[in-house]
Order: sequence, then C-alpha cells, then structure tokens
Amino acid sequence: MSVSVQNSIVSQYSYINKKLRLSVTQDKVGLFAESEILAGEAVAVWGGKVLHKDDLSTVISKSLIHQIDEDLYLTIPTDTENIESIHHMNTSREPNCEFVNPITLKAKFNISTGEEITYSIHQSRTAISNRSQKMNQFINNTQGFAVGAWGLLTSIDLEKCDPALIRDAEAIKQYVYELCELIEMKRFGECHVVHFGEDERVAGYSMFQLIETSCISAHFANETNTSYLDIFSCKEYDPLVVSEFSQEYFKGGKLRMTVTNRF
Repeated sequence: MSVSVQNSIVSQYSYINKKLRLSVTQDKVGLFAESEILAGEAVAVWGGKVLHKDDLSTVISKSLIHQIDEDLYLTIPTDTENIESIHHMNTSREPNCEFVNPITLKAKFNISTGEEITYSIHQSRTAISNRSQKMNQFINNTQGFAVGAWGLLTSIDLEKCDPALIRDAEAIKQYVYELCELIEMKRFGECHVVHFGEDERVAGYSMFQLIETSCISAHFANETNTSYLDIFSCKEYDPLVVSEFSQEYFKGGKLRMTVTNRF
C-alpha cells in the first residue's frame, strides 16, 4: 500500500497556481488539484535563466531544463534545498492542461479536486514552433537586462485587440494588476485609466501605473483596436513573458516589440 505525503510547493523561479499541491508516494511524485481549477485558468508559468543550446553544457548537470524556443532553454539551478515543484509535473497522452505559449500552462477543461495535473510534450513543442515563427517576424530586439544598465524598457504595439477589453477601464486595470504579479513588480499608488482624445484617430483609454522601480503605461486606440504598451523598470524582468501575457490578455493579433536598455 502506497502512502501519500503532501509537501509544500516550491516556486522560487516559476509560478504555480495556489490551488495545487505536491504529492509524494512510493510510486510517483506529481502535482494535484487541491480545489477545482476552471477551464482556461493558468496552472503554471515556467521561469528561470535563459540560455542558448550551445551553452547548456555548462549547467546541464546542475540545472533543470525547459525548452522555450528552437535554440533557447530556461534553466533553474538544482543546488538548492528543494527542487522547483513545477518540474515534478508529469506528462500524459491525454493531458488536462495545454500550453498557450512555451512557458504558460492552462487548464483545458475544469479539473476536479484530487486530479493530477498533466501536460503533453508534443503540444509543448508545437507551442515552441508557433511562437518562434511569430516572434521572429515582429520582435526587433529580444535582449534582456544588460550588465551596467540602469533600466529596461519594453515597448509593445499589439494590433487587433479585443474591442471590449480595451474599452473597459476595469479590464485595463486588471491587466496591470496581473502583469505586476507575474513579473513581480510592486505597484506604487493607484492605477490611473482615463479616456480622452478629440481626434478619433487617437481617442481611447490611456493608463499609467507607478511601480517602485519605475512605471507601466499604455494607450489604447479605439479606431484601430491597437494597444501601445510600455514597461520600464530598473528591476530585471523578461520582455518575452510581458509580450506573451499582453497578447494573450488583450486577445491581440500581430505584435511588434522593441527592448531597450537605458544607461
């Protein structure tokens, strides 16, 4: 008879839904739903340090690896007291979760309490291929925080957004709240969302949110349903995580992103 032991979740580098628990038995280790998870709900987001495949040999023996692009991998060091719980998630031929991009896993349908969280390796690789094709077309610069930089600016133009979302002040505020939680930025004061513009070409909501390491701002153009987003921070974050989250949240189409280190 196998005895199940419930362990606390370790998520120093990645995001794991608070409804999950880590279960260890004599037969297997896995992540399970501690309460119901709804279809479309984010289950996990992989994090870590991005390395090119040619550099993996330097860390392969002491890191957990997760592929995010054809040549790029997220690496999480294992020389800590506990291994990241996200890497105990198991694969299945009939998974209950799916990748919406190479790092974000969501529930395919409602997941009941006690059900194991599973995903498909094949579907993960398909997400990588699709993302690589899309990003290579529209991203001008994907470098992260450079050594010696004072801050990092990510500017995103996102076309064909959901008209209802960019015309909803509360939805725009919710975007800011979720983005700050995702990239671990501490908000300073309230999020300001104001609609203005006499010229219909530029009319729409504008948003501004101070964060303790700088600010997040945006303008949403009603005429074209395009979002213009700027994230500036002297604290390190991943521009690709920001772009993918923004595109998914506003249900956008074509994306252009420029990353600039400020010195």
